[in-house]
Amino acid sequence: MTIVRRFSPLSEVLTLHDAMNQLFAQSFVQPTWSAGPSSSLATPINVFESEQAYHVHVLLPGIAPEEIELTVQGNTLTFRGQFQSPIKPEQQVTWLAQEIAPGSFERSVTFPKPIDSEHIETQYINGLLMITVPIHESNRPKRISITRSEQKQVAVEAGRR
Repeated sequence: MTIVRRFSPLSEVLTLHDAMNQLFAQSFVQPTWSAGPSSSLATPINVFESEQAYHVHVLLPGIAPEEIELTVQGNTLTFRGQFQSPIKPEQQVTWLAQEIAPGSFERSVTFPKPIDSEHIETQYINGLLMITVPIHESNRPKRISITRSEQKQVAVEAGRR
């Protein structure tokens, strides 16, 4: 088995450029997202907002749902866990490629609007953790009905002037 990795000094510069852009975007454009030291590679996430709730999708292949710790404090949702290596420490192996590193991960998401932490729902399907975090009812959009006034009453009011 041969694994070839092409090296180009220019590609390394572009990679550094992309990393700096991502760092800048995370620090200034979306300052409410925070991540642990190895979390950007270990736990990719998608976060989006609907009218009623926030939705967080987390890729955690190879981790059982009972091995994931999910906590909420204020408007911050945190999940943590650990990737285990299938290779036992006593086994002697020669690595040909090792891109899946064992170790712990932690990610936190702070939402801009207050959340209803009592009604958070989760689903875990094939290594995808889907978390629905309801927006607190006081911050949800509300439809206000407009009552129609009677035409006769408006005409009477106009005739009195």
